[in-house]
Amino acid sequence: MSLQVRRIEKARDFVELASMWGKLAYESGQTSPFLSHDWFWCCWHALWPRWRPEILVVEEAGSAVAIIPLMRWRERVHGLPVRCLGLLECAATPMVDILALGEYGRIIEIVLDHLAARWDWDTVWLQKLPSTSPTLEALEGTLPGRLPWRRAGHLLSPCLAIAGEWADFCGSKKQRFKETYQQLQEGLEHAGDVSIEEYRAVDPESPLFCEAVGVIRRSWRADRGRAMATVPRMTEFLSELTRRATKNGWLSLWLLRLNGQAIAMEYQLRTDRKVYTLHADSDPAYRELSPASALTCAIIRSLFEHGCIQEYNIGLCPNDDTLQWATGSQERVHLKLYRPALYSRLLHRVEMAAIHGVWKWRGLGESRQLAPSSSLGRDGATAGEIRD
Repeated sequence: MSLQVRRIEKARDFVELASMWGKLAYESGQTSPFLSHDWFWCCWHALWPRWRPEILVVEEAGSAVAIIPLMRWRERVHGLPVRCLGLLECAATPMVDILALGEYGRIIEIVLDHLAARWDWDTVWLQKLPSTSPTLEALEGTLPGRLPWRRAGHLLSPCLAIAGEWADFCGSKKQRFKETYQQLQEGLEHAGDVSIEEYRAVDPESPLFCEAVGVIRRSWRADRGRAMATVPRMTEFLSELTRRATKNGWLSLWLLRLNGQAIAMEYQLRTDRKVYTLHADSDPAYRELSPASALTCAIIRSLFEHGCIQEYNIGLCPNDDTLQWATGSQERVHLKLYRPALYSRLLHRVEMAAIHGVWKWRGLGESRQLAPSSSLGRDGATAGEIRD
């Protein structure tokens, strides 16, 4: 039987995919919250209308064998207008992948043929693919000779293995590290009454949810630039996610209170004995007390003591304090594809020329002992990663 691709662009049609989506996730064993219909609906809800979501459903004999969640947007690259396609996500997404049942090679071939026949995109950004994903392996095995493409950088998501006793784990840390966190606890206790709270079920209409969002808003007012780097409609995203995560048993919301007021929060999803931090923030009025760091310490201690979690994923935007807890990392790979057209090939050449220029400048800077250059970000790539 031949494979067929069906394209979903309307929200009501996406909602109707829920039953089929859940069945495919169960049959394929891909039961992560981040591949669920609920998760992608929250992303859809948060990104519209600046980004336009769409879903590709690959079918064989009338049955779905794969789902590819995408989004469309426009941007400028080195001053040139670009029509982009990418995997559907928001800034809090720790990883993205496709749902597939059967041979990945066949599925990727039909999807690439579908993309090559379309005229409404210039580049495709396949971001945050797990380095161990069969999707990544199938793409890199199928793309040569079909579309111009390259690896366009990667992310390392730090994580902490939860194993053994808390006392033994603390004992393995350097003395300076232990003293720092002891000082954090003492500083908070001297400031007033401190309490740590965890909630596994939260009503998004409740005062509790408003308290957590209030911590984020106060932080953003103090640092407006951060709002641009996260979900454009963060409140709407968290509200919808909280409702669905509570229903599915995924939610873990932590608050640190000082004299009854929430001054730090951490929003997590739990699944398969793993914890994923999606957002952590603190009230800037209490910055000198480092409440976010104190809350992270309390959470990790709780995970060790309760013994039901094996891995704590710190998040994609950790600070120096939280990075000190990491014992490893998960790699997420970005691929960038170019439409087989003159304009897209021009974009490819412009981007590669810019990347080569930055790397040349960085090499020159190192030889002259200049200050380190800034990161290339998501589009950093070496010459060895260019493929046509």
